[in-house]
Amino acid sequence: MDDVNPVASAFVNAAQEAFMFENGPALAKLFVFGDETLAVLSSRLAAVDDFEPYVVVASDAIFGQFTAAYLRYARDRRRAGAEDGHRQLCRVAELFVALLGRSQGPWLLPVLRAVVLALCGSAQATGAQTGDSAVFTQAASLLLRILIDLLGDSCPLESSKRAGAVFVAALLLRMSLRTSAAPGAYASKALEVRSLAGPAFSRRDRTSYSYWLGRYYLVCYYVDLAREQLEYAFGACPAWHYRNKRAILRHLIAANMIRGRLPTQRLLAKYDMEPVYAELARCFRRGNVAGFERALVGSMELFRAQGNFLLLLERTKLLMFRNVLQRMCRIHAGSERGKIVAYRDILTAFQVATQNPAMDTLEMESILASLVSQKLVLGYLFHHQRLLNLSRKMAFPAIARVGVAAPRKA
Repeated sequence: MDDVNPVASAFVNAAQEAFMFENGPALAKLFVFGDETLAVLSSRLAAVDDFEPYVVVASDAIFGQFTAAYLRYARDRRRAGAEDGHRQLCRVAELFVALLGRSQGPWLLPVLRAVVLALCGSAQATGAQTGDSAVFTQAASLLLRILIDLLGDSCPLESSKRAGAVFVAALLLRMSLRTSAAPGAYASKALEVRSLAGPAFSRRDRTSYSYWLGRYYLVCYYVDLAREQLEYAFGACPAWHYRNKRAILRHLIAANMIRGRLPTQRLLAKYDMEPVYAELARCFRRGNVAGFERALVGSMELFRAQGNFLLLLERTKLLMFRNVLQRMCRIHAGSERGKIVAYRDILTAFQVATQNPAMDTLEMESILASLVSQKLVLGYLFHHQRLLNLSRKMAFPAIARVGVAAPRKA
């Protein structure tokens, strides 16, 4: 090399020294993906055409290729388009996956965090610009390969690469929700991390993992599992992290609503939630099906971005019909009409709730059959007599307890 670039030469020498001594934190200070650092490197490395002559000093061929790929990515950062930049970053990540597979112990985990965070951030930005879900699929595939390598380390957890598994699994769940494939295609491996525990995993990583796992369960309609994970994430998230608690609460409200638990006005006000949540809770409580759907459709973009629009639209309607029926029975409490209800009265109430006068007896009876079969209402339908006979003891069991197995006696 006639003209040696001092920045490239110093970078490679420092990286090689840190690699030889397995100094992960020192490597993480070199392989930085922040915009300011990349902008400085881009200007300092602009005159370098080929980084291969610089990395010949690397003691490991894969590490040399990884270093050269990073420097090329940094050099072209400002002039490359979103897709080209993401493609280069994927190449950096692929070489890091190969490097991680050859290493022993957790010393590369600090660099791992920087690489995968940059990869996910680039996928988000590129996907938003191009609208192509392939970038998320590619990112999820790389994360899956990394997670498989981490979980394959059988050393004791304190000296194992598995210490990074919770962090990577959270990002894998996040990317899997954006791919065009079924979430389980990538998320199944991330579920294996649930059994890992110990001081090797930070509270931050556990909270992030629980949040994305809860969102995954919600998409799969595992509502009770989703509530469990989201409630842990909401409680574990520090109070000062207002923005994150608010993001968790959006999905927790959806999960709780499907199980009949509504947010209080105090909670909504504390986190300055969008007004639509208060309107949804009010309509749900009153059994106002038409009002609930209007409010939901009016904020369709908000709930579609969260992935909760269809969930709330489909899974709450039956519960609101239950609330309508329950309010009817409370009005006639103490009389025989409170336990034996005529179809014509129920049909009128359902027509008012939906603001759909065209609803007929057949549709109404199918709704009642669903309520009874799912044990949301305890009673019997008398088709020929056109009557609903409700249980004398507890016709409307708590929604949160429906479908939950009672604990076995010792």
